[in-house]
Amino acid sequence: MKKVDLLVEIGSEEIPASYVGPAVAALRDRVVEWMESSNLSHDPERVETFATPRRLAVRVGGLGSEQATREETRLGPAVKAAFDPSGNPTAAALGFARGAGVAVGDLQRVETDRGERIAALVRTGGKSARDLLLADGLLEKWTRLPFPKTMRWIPGDDFRYARPIRWVVLLLGEEAVPARLRHLTAGALSRGHRTLAPGEVEIRRPSDYERKLAEHHVVVRVEERQSRIESGAHRLAESLGGRLHEDPALVEEVTHLTEHPQPLSGSFDPELVKTLPAEVIITAMRSHQRYFSVEDAAGGLLPVFITFRDGGDTGLERVAQGNERVLRARLDDALFYWNEDCSRSSDEKLEDLERVVWLEGLGSVADKCRRIAKLAEALREEWGLEGVDPTQLHRAALLSKSDLATEMIRDGKEFTKLQGIMGRYYALEAGELEEVADAIAEHLYPKHARDRLPLGELAMLVGLADRFDSIAGSLLAGFAPTGSQDPYALRRQSLAILRMLIERERHLDLEVWLDRSLEGFEAEEDAREVARTQGLDLFGGRIESMLEDLPVEIVRGILAVRRADPLAIVGAARSLSELAGSDSFQSLLAGAKRCRNLLLKEKRLEEEACEAPRRPARLRKLAAETFQRWFDHVQNGAALSFEAASFQDPAEEKLYSAVVAAVPELHEAFESDDATAAYRVLSSLGPTIDEYFETVLVNAPDPGLRNNRLGFLQDLHYLFVFWADLASIPSA
Repeated sequence: MKKVDLLVEIGSEEIPASYVGPAVAALRDRVVEWMESSNLSHDPERVETFATPRRLAVRVGGLGSEQATREETRLGPAVKAAFDPSGNPTAAALGFARGAGVAVGDLQRVETDRGERIAALVRTGGKSARDLLLADGLLEKWTRLPFPKTMRWIPGDDFRYARPIRWVVLLLGEEAVPARLRHLTAGALSRGHRTLAPGEVEIRRPSDYERKLAEHHVVVRVEERQSRIESGAHRLAESLGGRLHEDPALVEEVTHLTEHPQPLSGSFDPELVKTLPAEVIITAMRSHQRYFSVEDAAGGLLPVFITFRDGGDTGLERVAQGNERVLRARLDDALFYWNEDCSRSSDEKLEDLERVVWLEGLGSVADKCRRIAKLAEALREEWGLEGVDPTQLHRAALLSKSDLATEMIRDGKEFTKLQGIMGRYYALEAGELEEVADAIAEHLYPKHARDRLPLGELAMLVGLADRFDSIAGSLLAGFAPTGSQDPYALRRQSLAILRMLIERERHLDLEVWLDRSLEGFEAEEDAREVARTQGLDLFGGRIESMLEDLPVEIVRGILAVRRADPLAIVGAARSLSELAGSDSFQSLLAGAKRCRNLLLKEKRLEEEACEAPRRPARLRKLAAETFQRWFDHVQNGAALSFEAASFQDPAEEKLYSAVVAAVPELHEAFESDDATAAYRVLSSLGPTIDEYFETVLVNAPDPGLRNNRLGFLQDLHYLFVFWADLASIPSA
C-alpha cells in the first residue's frame, strides 16, 4: 500500500497563550482517533505537532493512502425466520441483507450452537484516505477543541472556536484536499508572519512545512521557539552583567505569544531596587508585560529587564523605550502603594480588617483572624508543642491576613498574588518579630497540590487553623464542592491539611477538629451536622485521591470506619493492601461478609436503624464500644452480647478462644498505632472463621441458641469493623 504524509493546519487570529498547548495536544488526539477509527495505518512515532499563536498543526508521516480491507461473517436471524415454507425470503431476511449491504441471493446458511442461521460475508474498508478526509463534518470535529472560552464570528452560524479561523491547510502527500469548514475550503495556502511576511505561503508537501514557514519568518516548532527564547534571554542577561531570573512558566507563555521571538532589553530607576521588595518589581514586570528579570551573582535584582518582540530587529531601541515607559507607570503605582501601606501600623491594618467582609453573614476578616488564633492555640496544646511561643503564635494568627487591608494587595490588582509575601514585608517594616513575619508568609503554603509545606511549626499551626476555619465557614454558607464547581477551593484546602498532617506525621481527629472549627460560627445544630458530614466526605475524597495507587475498595473500607485520623488511615490502607492477597485474609473477608449478611437479614445491625447521613458515625461508635467491651471481657470478664458457656459446637468454642487470644494483641496494636500487626492478627482468624461457618448452624431451631450465636457474630462483626469495613471489600 502506498504511504503518504498528512498535514493539517488550522490558522486563526491570535489564540491566548494559555490555550495553545492543550489545544494542539487535543488536535493531535482528534487526528489520531480519526486514523484509528478509519482503519488507516500510520506510524505513531511520526505524529508531530506544531503551534504558534496563529496556527495549530499536526503532521503525520507514513499514512496509509487507503483503508485496509476486512472480511467478516455477520450472523443474521434463524433460517426458519428468514424464509417462509415456500423458501421465499421474509422481511427479516430482506432487512438483514440490506443492512449487510449484500444481495439476498448471496446470503449463506451456517450452523451455530443456537441452530441454523443465515449469514453474510461482509467486506469493509478500501476507501481512500482522501475520500475519508472529505467526509462531511470532519474538520468541524477536529476543531472542536477544549478551549476555556470560545467565540462566534460567522453571522447566523453557531460555529465556535477560540478566535476566528482564517485559513485551513489540508495536504495528503502533494495533493491539497478541498475539505470544507463552514465558509472555508482547505487547501495548500498558509500565512507568513503577520508583520514580517503577511502574505500567503504555499505548502507543496507536508515535509516542506517548517522550511517554508521559516522562510516567511515563522518558527512553527514550539521546542525550537522555546530554545531561542531561553538562549536569547540568557545571552542578553550576561551582556547586561547579570544572570537570568529563572521563570519556566514565563518562558512557556512567551513561547506561545510569539512566532518570531526577538529579544531586547530595557532598564528602570535603580533606586526602586533599593526601595521596593524584589517580588513587587518582578510581578510588575511579569504580570502584564511578560518581562524577564535579571539578577546579580548573589541573587539580588538588577534594574534591567529582558523582553521579546514578535518581529524583526529594526527599531528595537524605540520599542525598548516604550516598554520602559509602561513599566515606569506600573512601578510608580507600586511605590505609591508601598509608601501608603508602610505608613500604617500593624494594628491599624487590623482595624481595617474589621470592615472587610470574609463571607456574607459570617463576619469580617478580622473575625476570621481571631478564630484562627483560637484554633491555632488549641492545636498547639493538642500536640504539646512547648517550643512554640504562644504569644508569637497569637500575633502571627491575628496578622495572617493583615495585607488584605493594604493598597498593594486589595482590589484585584496584579499584586494580589503576593498575599503573605507582602504581609511579611509589612510586618517587618512595622517592627514585628521576624518569627511572626515569617509565619505570615509561610502559612499559605502549600498553595497547590505539589507545592512545598510551610517552614516551621508556627506557620503550620496558623495554616492548619486558617484552612479548618475556611472549610467550616464555607460549608455552613452552602459552598460545598459539587462536580467541577469549587468556588472557595475547599478541595485544595483539605488536601493541604492532609499533606501537613501526613507528611509531618501528626495525628489529628478530623471529626473533632471540624466540630471545633464549626463552633466558631453561629448555626443551627442541623446545619452543623450537614457541614460536618460534608467536611468528612471532602477529606475522604482527598484521601482517596492521595491513595490512588491502592485498590479503591480497600481505601473506602478503611475510610468507612476510620476516617477521622488521616495519618492512621494512610498507614492502615497500606498495611491492609499488603495482606490482601493472602489466603488467610481472603478467608477473613469471606467470613466478614457472611457475618454481616446474616446480621443484616436478622436485623441485628444497629446502625441500619439510623438515617443514612448518621449511619457512618453510628457505625464507628458501635465498633469502638464493642472493641472496648471485648478488651474488658478478656481482662475482667465483662459481659458481651452472648454467653460463651452456652456454646455447643466445638467450632464456635474454637473461634471464641482464637478471638480472646487475639484481642490483647489487637489492643496492643491499637495503642502503638501498628495497623500492620492488627491486620495480621485479624488475618490469622480467617481459617478458623471458615471452619466456624462450615460447621455451625447459626440459625439453629432453638431460639435461645440462635440468639446466642447471633450475639457472638454481632460482637465479632463490630470487632472487625473497628479496623475496617471488611465486608465491603471484594474478594480476590
